[in-house]
Amino acid sequence: MTPERAAPSPGAAAGGSAEAACRWLAFGVPLLVTATRVPLSPQWRDDVPVLRGLGGVPLGPQGTLSSVLIQAVSLVPLAGRLMRAAWVSGLGVALSALALYFIIRRLLDANAWTPTLSPALALAGALLAALSPCWQLEGVAIGGASVACAVVLLALLPGQAAPANDARLWLVRGALVGLACGESVVAGLALVASLGARVALLREALPRRFVLLFFGSAAVVLGLCALPWLLGPSDQTAWFGLLGVTRRGLASLDSLQTGRPSAAAAWLAEVGLFAAVLAGGGALWGTLRTATRRLFVPLLVFVAADVAFPVRGPNELFVDVLTPLRLLGVTSLAVAASLGVHTLSLALRRAQLPLAESASVLFVVLFATMVLVTSEDAGVLTRRHDRMAAEAWTDEALAALPPRSLLLARSPALIWRLWAARVVRGERPDLVLVPAPVLGRSGLAQPLLQREPELVALVRETAMNGSPGEYALSTLADARPLYVELDPSWDRRLYDQLVPGTLWLGVAPHALGRSDRRAALEGGRDSFRRIVRVAGDPQHLDPATLGVLAARAREQALVLAALGDRKLLSGLLDELDSIDPGNSFSKELRRRLGKRTRGAVDVTGLLEQL
Repeated sequence: MTPERAAPSPGAAAGGSAEAACRWLAFGVPLLVTATRVPLSPQWRDDVPVLRGLGGVPLGPQGTLSSVLIQAVSLVPLAGRLMRAAWVSGLGVALSALALYFIIRRLLDANAWTPTLSPALALAGALLAALSPCWQLEGVAIGGASVACAVVLLALLPGQAAPANDARLWLVRGALVGLACGESVVAGLALVASLGARVALLREALPRRFVLLFFGSAAVVLGLCALPWLLGPSDQTAWFGLLGVTRRGLASLDSLQTGRPSAAAAWLAEVGLFAAVLAGGGALWGTLRTATRRLFVPLLVFVAADVAFPVRGPNELFVDVLTPLRLLGVTSLAVAASLGVHTLSLALRRAQLPLAESASVLFVVLFATMVLVTSEDAGVLTRRHDRMAAEAWTDEALAALPPRSLLLARSPALIWRLWAARVVRGERPDLVLVPAPVLGRSGLAQPLLQREPELVALVRETAMNGSPGEYALSTLADARPLYVELDPSWDRRLYDQLVPGTLWLGVAPHALGRSDRRAALEGGRDSFRRIVRVAGDPQHLDPATLGVLAARAREQALVLAALGDRKLLSGLLDELDSIDPGNSFSKELRRRLGKRTRGAVDVTGLLEQL
């Protein structure tokens, strides 16, 4: 069954208004829907884009395009700064949907000339992808992967209309590859693989000048994207770029967060079983047929990449660098589903069966209703992610620190959260935030020494021994109220100076007694319970905030166990169980607690869980 392509008729010209309407809907509907779903407060994963886009902190060579757009949108006097920053991701969703509309439209025209059916199917396919849960979650996040995916899909457009031997085509493609890599290296590499598959299908060797134009323009654009990072100021904000995207310092959150499913299971959750079956048939037809193979096979590269590198881990605290592959994989499935509906609809119309044409129309309408179902699922998911727990944690954590405090933190997630609060709302300018991973680097520690000269002993001991000693912490605690994140490499003798305070671990200039620790721990329980109440709301469950609280509770529990404060430890383990029932850490510590009735508890092997 191969439908013949007929010449355009006057009816096709009359359908120009419908074509234009579909284009506008492909852009406008995702833009409006995504803009109305932006959360009221930023989440943990938004902190790095906020620092990069609103604070101008050079955190690396990626995210350049979204940062520039965030800076531009922040000049618009409408709504709050954080909401305007999130609208950039919504614009990426809208541009991706528009580019996807043209990709599907040209693929359907290659399959068969249907001027009335093709625009409607192209619109339905574009909305099926753009309104899916994964696209909507990235569209409402600040600095989401939708911007990088928009560049990738726009880069696939010129090759469908321009001849392959046009030098300008390869110049534009190279520039877009550089722009994609400047926003997301993973998205840029996926685009290069897709273009490589297209070149391989042509079975023609590219002239050397085309190759030079492609890689030359890509290198120039990528170099321009990296300029803010390479030439960024070497002030007190620059050392944030060395922290990297790591979970170090926050204990494993796997018990509180469920990993993402495999690629196949995720596709079913995103587009539904009906659309997935249609996508399978459309992929087979688009690959086997010569007229559609050149346009469709490059999209299958995204599907293969999503299968080979699935988004497995939780995506609550940090941005998963593989997220663009999931978005592009779902996009390819939407294209394949549109092609499958187009082919099956034409087959029904040409079949010599009663009511075949009516069945074809109903089949197309059924496919269109899948867009509504997918959008509703995405709406439920985005409403569930509209949480206030991260902001509640920030307020309580900052309020718990006395004036002129110094916080020695080793978890990038906590550092970024507190620094983002200062950038966006100007909170706690008196707080000195010291990232432990950079203390051994003299050039990066210099701005901190200018603000607090008493840090010199801490910097010197960290550079020489890899961790601070009793003298460094005592000297610093004499100068300022000192709070720390417990490092497993610290000497156990330092524990006598630690004061568990639920949200933070204080350091005293000298050793303290059990009564001092009891007063500090009980004083912070109200803040702890308020955060748990907000983060544990079933309607807006926030596993990231609960995970941060659990990490802090484990930290306090280990200190109390090492000091032998068994009564305080028992109450703290009960609070940990209320956050994460049945966690292995609490079970193991209770088992060790029961071996002896008095004295310190052996914490060997448990420190690694911090």
